[in-house]
Amino acid sequence: MAIMNRLSLASRLSIAFSLISCVVFISIGGLSYQNFREMVYIQQDKALAARIKRMEVFLTDAHTVQILGKYPKLYENMVGHEDSIFIVKESAQDLIRINPLQIKIPELNYSNKIQYRNNTVEHPSTRFAFQSIQYGHKQYQLIAGQQWDGANQILSQYFWKVLFYSGLGILLSSLLGFMVGHYLFRSMRTLIAETSKINVQKLNHRIEVESTNSEVQQLSQAMNEMLDKIQQDYQKLAQFSEDIAHELRTPLNNLMGQTQILLSQPRKTEELENLLYSHLEEYERLTKMIESMLFIARSEHDEQILEKKSVNVKQLMRNVIDYFDCLIEEHQMTLQLDVMDDFNIMANEALIQRAIANLISNAILHGRAHGVIAVAVKQRDLNCVMTIVTEGVFIDEKHLPYLFDRFYQVDESRHQKAQTGGLGLAIVSSIMQLHAGSTEVENRFEGVAFKLILPLKN
Repeated sequence: MAIMNRLSLASRLSIAFSLISCVVFISIGGLSYQNFREMVYIQQDKALAARIKRMEVFLTDAHTVQILGKYPKLYENMVGHEDSIFIVKESAQDLIRINPLQIKIPELNYSNKIQYRNNTVEHPSTRFAFQSIQYGHKQYQLIAGQQWDGANQILSQYFWKVLFYSGLGILLSSLLGFMVGHYLFRSMRTLIAETSKINVQKLNHRIEVESTNSEVQQLSQAMNEMLDKIQQDYQKLAQFSEDIAHELRTPLNNLMGQTQILLSQPRKTEELENLLYSHLEEYERLTKMIESMLFIARSEHDEQILEKKSVNVKQLMRNVIDYFDCLIEEHQMTLQLDVMDDFNIMANEALIQRAIANLISNAILHGRAHGVIAVAVKQRDLNCVMTIVTEGVFIDEKHLPYLFDRFYQVDESRHQKAQTGGLGLAIVSSIMQLHAGSTEVENRFEGVAFKLILPLKN
């Protein structure tokens, strides 16, 4: 088995084809030999039975019987074989006995029908046919025999011929199987060669294999699709690494710069305390950013195990709105809630609250003073659709497809990320994916609208 595992698929196919051919040819050869052997035996029995019938004809002519009794060589010459036996007994007395080789005759029972018996004591063995008949008041026993030597020679010759041609067939089939396997796996070798060209620097390389083999074409197509996904994920990873390096550099530079300035000359205790408070703000920002990144990473790799339950949508939205009452008053804005239907959804209440809170917080952060934030919830088909509209605020259409990407910034001048570390919308998208939902964003007449679409059932 270990040797087989080291062999190529073409070699395994050739060996399997050879084994199958071996079984097929041996089976066919064995059956052919067995059928031929039975046919020879049947033909010999028919020949012996024919002799018995001829003997019966002789017995009808007393003159012929007398001639054969006096001149047995006559019938022997008629038979033409020294290994042939011809015996006619009358009341246990030999009336005619033709046995040139003096073959031993076994005890044969009297029977009205032709019976057959083998004498295997002597070599070569002899086949006997015998029958008892009655003419007039006399009882005759007719015995005809023939040695197996001639038949055995024929069978032996036939056996070796079958063995030779079976071996030749197995050899030719094995060679043909090797050639066919080598040809069929030619496209597979091309596929392997093309695959070996792919590395990190050549992720854009795609496999092109011209083959009439549909399986190889399907495999190459599947590998190209896999490469597309790997390239996309690799690009996302590279972009994420670049983004996170950029995002971490800013607070670290702030910490280093403030510390270097403070250490450049003696400072008062109050100045040191202010520096520590400033450092604490940066640490909190870094902590929130790392927590957000961990949450997104776990959700993308299905490590987040959700505990879902039936949640009343109207009560859920009321709890979120109550949480933002003070912040809305502080920014002198108005928050409108419109829940068109009273229904439940299967969801993790804490995560859904977090997603809605991120969108409302984002609307407050970027909304206008004395502006309106409209929140609407309705049931559409088998989904729950939550819409948050920030009136008077619009986003350039070119930014809309990328708003839920990590660290994506529409306005670089507004670098406010204290609450979510710049990952608020990315967290919203991850929460929706965990719930088998989706997110949408569009510009309406009244302002930019964010949609959360959730299935009603689990």
